[in-house]
Amino acid sequence: MELPDPGPDGRIYLTTAQAAKVFGVAACTISQWKARGYLQPLAGSPDRKPLYEYGALAEAEHRAWQNALRTSGSDRRIKRRWKGDQS
Repeated sequence: MELPDPGPDGRIYLTTAQAAKVFGVAACTISQWKARGYLQPLAGSPDRKPLYEYGALAEAEHRAWQNALRTSGSDRRIKRRWKGDQS
């Protein structure tokens, strides 16, 4: 997905769905970052459709990854595909 054009302040703002596509995660992951305190929506954005600044999303992803690394002790990012492949 291409990033949207920057706003008048020069920053890029994304909805939860857009952020999930850009960062390659599920929308609920963005919500988890918010719930865990890694991410705050743009002040004044609607509760049901919050907007997030791109830089804040990148920082939240990094914080979540660091936390996962710290708790798991592994530096691997593994994606499993469950479409018939159980290996």
